[in-house]
Amino acid sequence: MNKLILYILFVSIFLCGCISNNLENIIDKKEYILSDNPKITIGFNNGLVFGSGGVNQYSGSYFIKNGRITFINIGATMMMGAESDMDNESKYLQSLKDNLSIKVDKENNLIIDKYIFIEKHK
Repeated sequence: MNKLILYILFVSIFLCGCISNNLENIIDKKEYILSDNPKITIGFNNGLVFGSGGVNQYSGSYFIKNGRITFINIGATMMMGAESDMDNESKYLQSLKDNLSIKVDKENNLIIDKYIFIEKHK
């Protein structure tokens, strides 16, 4: 019985790691635009994140674990823009400080917390 419990625990941990790793592979070297505000973008490249907040460019790093993404050392340029764009950007960049849920839906949209991103085709 104890061996069965240990086996189930091991398989569960292994599958969670594979799902996170698989998600990183799915989004790597891709860029996305925010579905309801195409000025906001996000892209991924070998553990680095980059994009536009609507006015300024941002970059940093990230990791994914257990269906959640954590952004690290996010920095942004300091340009000025339209007040509404600056407000949207501020809210978006502030939200990246949280540990957010992440998944890719069946249409290959990237969903990070409340944000739905559509893959940017080149």
